[in-house]
Amino acid sequence: MQKTLSTLIAIRTSSMANLVIYYLQKLPLVGKRIPDRLYAKLGAKKILSAAAFLLSLLGNFAGKLAFVGLFLYLPVSAVPDLSGDERWTLFLHLFFLTSFVAAGVSAATILEPKREKYVAVKLMRLSPARYMKAALAYRYAAYFVFYVPVLIIFALALGAGALDAILLAAALTLWRIFMEYLHLLLYDRKGIILIKKVGLVWIVICLSFAAAYAPLLSDAVPAAGAWMLSRPIQLVMAAAGLLAAVRLWRYKQYRRTVDAAAKRDDPLLDVGRMMSEAQKTSVQSKDSDYTLQSRSKLEGLEGYRYLNAIFFARHRSLLVAPVKMRLIVIGAGGALLAAAALAFREQLDGLGLELAMVYPYLLLGFNFIAVGEKMCKAMFYHCDLSLMRHSFYRSAASQHFRLRLVRIAAFNLLIAAALGTVLAILQAAAGNDWLGMEIVLLWISVLFLSLFYSVHHLFMYYFFQPYSTELNVKNPLYFIFSLFISMLGGACIVLKPAAGTFASLAAGLALVYLAAALLIIRRSGQRTFRVK
Repeated sequence: MQKTLSTLIAIRTSSMANLVIYYLQKLPLVGKRIPDRLYAKLGAKKILSAAAFLLSLLGNFAGKLAFVGLFLYLPVSAVPDLSGDERWTLFLHLFFLTSFVAAGVSAATILEPKREKYVAVKLMRLSPARYMKAALAYRYAAYFVFYVPVLIIFALALGAGALDAILLAAALTLWRIFMEYLHLLLYDRKGIILIKKVGLVWIVICLSFAAAYAPLLSDAVPAAGAWMLSRPIQLVMAAAGLLAAVRLWRYKQYRRTVDAAAKRDDPLLDVGRMMSEAQKTSVQSKDSDYTLQSRSKLEGLEGYRYLNAIFFARHRSLLVAPVKMRLIVIGAGGALLAAAALAFREQLDGLGLELAMVYPYLLLGFNFIAVGEKMCKAMFYHCDLSLMRHSFYRSAASQHFRLRLVRIAAFNLLIAAALGTVLAILQAAAGNDWLGMEIVLLWISVLFLSLFYSVHHLFMYYFFQPYSTELNVKNPLYFIFSLFISMLGGACIVLKPAAGTFASLAAGLALVYLAAALLIIRRSGQRTFRVK
């Protein structure tokens, strides 16, 4: 086991070291000084591997600290007029639904598709049983070790004790082991890999997070989470987790599960092909799109304007479908909520619901409903993958960036208009003023946020160009910048800015981002917009 664990860590740190070298080479000024032969220098690679291992440990701890701090502790601490016990109870409510329910359904190490499994089992001929036992032992030992200090920090801040935090970390770890066993049992009995049922998994995640954060809107303190994480239930979870650990240790069919997760048969890099095919399927167009319905709109267009118009015309179903889906969901959801508001207007009056409660969630919400990211992937696969190999196309990055920005902004403005209309209708259905300043500020906010995310997704594509030829996203800077934007949305939820302040910030951020993106792409687009 110890030898297998050492090999497993060596695979991970070596891969991380290679990734660090690759992206260091892409940095301006410094990158040209880093030669390719560094990949083969064992001494330097060992140092980089050790550094990568330490960074992975720090990243693991920082990720848990950021999640618990930003998404659980800060929302709880922002609720006014709560005692220490009530804050801890509300924290347990959020923690149970997000970490026990949502994460338990959406994550399973045993059946997770991962290139590391292919490398370890097929290329390095490790025993699937020894590999999976080592991977599970390492994951959940680290899981417990890193969650203990994180939960102690926030438990003490919320008035609970260190022992409460340690027992909570132990219950979570053993529960996740139990969920691993349930995922494996479902695959054994029914042949179903639950984490690959993307639609079902995201429904569970969305419902869990919605149920977790719903009490924050009414300042309620539900006791369900505290009951589910009480000492008797923790003992039950611990017993179930220990039993599951024994069953996982004695399990005899790990080769079958590794094959199902990594598809080891052929060709040599079948995992990469599997992931690539999944990515390409998501950007496939219909054959009927290639028959242009009207050529009149293309008359008189030249150069990149013509190319841009051809692209959007020939991939209309791919590009319009996400917009239609969002409009349908917003419209249907708005109709149901409006009907409920009319039917229960008297009850709603007593809750004190106001339009101002919506503003803090708009920035993070638009990150999910804006359509720029999928459009950028479609542009890369159907158009840019071939053209950006040529210097003339890269040198004109600023020109086609502006043309595409107009198209993407138009789609997102349509979604924003639908959302603004629905919120205004809900305001009227609840018996509130729907022609006042709050509605004006709402429209300003949603329209500028649609512009902000249109610029954001296209700028990320042109500046970081995160897609490989297999449509995989591996650029760590892309993820860091995306995380920063998400953190801004989380900060808005915690700080709860007033309507006027939020509208001003949305307009200011959108305009500054637009000006900065146009300037940066004009100066750097030729260098950054390329195939990787």
